[in-house]
Amino acid sequence: MRTRRLSIFGHARSRASQALDRLSPNARGIVAMLGATLSVAVGDALMKLSTAYMPPGEVICIRGAIGAVLIWSMAVRTGVIAHLRQVWRPQVMVRTIGDMSASFFFICALPFMPLAEAAAILQTNPLGVTAAAALLLGEKVGWRRWSATGIGFFGALLIIQPGGATFTWASVLVLLCVVGSVTRDVSTRKLVGIPTVLITAAATTCTLLASFVFAAFEQWQVPTSADLVRLGAAAVCMLSGQMLMVTSIRAGDVSAVVPFRYSAMIWTLLLSAVIWNYVPNAVTLLGIVIVAGAGLYVFFREQTLARRARLATIAAAGEGTP
Repeated sequence: MRTRRLSIFGHARSRASQALDRLSPNARGIVAMLGATLSVAVGDALMKLSTAYMPPGEVICIRGAIGAVLIWSMAVRTGVIAHLRQVWRPQVMVRTIGDMSASFFFICALPFMPLAEAAAILQTNPLGVTAAAALLLGEKVGWRRWSATGIGFFGALLIIQPGGATFTWASVLVLLCVVGSVTRDVSTRKLVGIPTVLITAAATTCTLLASFVFAAFEQWQVPTSADLVRLGAAAVCMLSGQMLMVTSIRAGDVSAVVPFRYSAMIWTLLLSAVIWNYVPNAVTLLGIVIVAGAGLYVFFREQTLARRARLATIAAAGEGTP
C-alpha cells in the first residue's frame, strides 16, 4: 500500500514537473514567485496561530530548530557545506543580524495585531531598500523615486494610523522589522559566490541560538503534538518560500517576475478573512494600495533606468569600434 502511495506521489510530481517545463521561463518564474509568496503567507499565519498558545520566543526557537535541521541537511546533500568558511564573511554576518532581528520583531508583533496589517507594513521593504541604497551605497536615486518612496511611507502611515483607535505599539515592532529586512536585503547585494542554502542556514541557526535569550523572560512550556505540527509546517513554508523566491528570480526576467511579489498581500488578506474573519477598514486598504503602487513604480523606474544604461553602454561600445 505504501509503495502504491509513493508511486502515485511520484507520478503526480512528474506530471507537475512536465507541466512547468512546458511553460516559458517568465511563466515559470511567475509561478515560482506566486508559490513563494503563498508559502510565506501560510507560514506567517501558522506562526500567528502558534503565538496564541505559546510565547513568541519559544515559537521562534522550535521553528528555528526544525528549520535548521532541514536546511543543514540540504546543505550536506547538495555539497555546498564545502563552502562553509564563506559564512564567516562580514557581509554574511551583517545580513544574518538583519534577518534575525526582522524575524524577532515580526513574530513578537503578531500576537498583538492583525496579520494583514503587519504584512502590509512589510511591503514598504522595497522602498526602504531604495532609500538605503542611495544613502549607504551611493546609488543615484532621482526625484521621481524619492517622491514615490515618500508617498509609499505615507501609505504605511495610513495602515498604522498612529493616534487612531486601531493603533498598537506592535506596529512599531513591524517597522523595526522593516529596518531589519532592509539591512538584510541591502547587505545581500554585496554577497557574490556564496550559495543561497548556506546564507539561509546561517540566518536560521543564529536566529535559533538567539531565541534562547527569550527563555529568561518567558514561561516556556512543553509543546503538544499539534504545536510541533504547526511549527514544523511553518518551518517548511519559510524555507520553501525562500528557495522559490530565488528560483523565480533565476527562472525569468526580473521585470516580469518581481511585480508578482505583491501577491503576498492577496494571500494574506484571504487568510486573514478565512481564519480570523478580519477585513481591514477602508483607510487601511487605501494605505495598502498606495504602498503597493509606490513600490511597483519604484521598481519599474529602476528597470527603465537600467535599460537606458545598458543601451548607452552598447552605443558607446559601438562608437568605439574601428
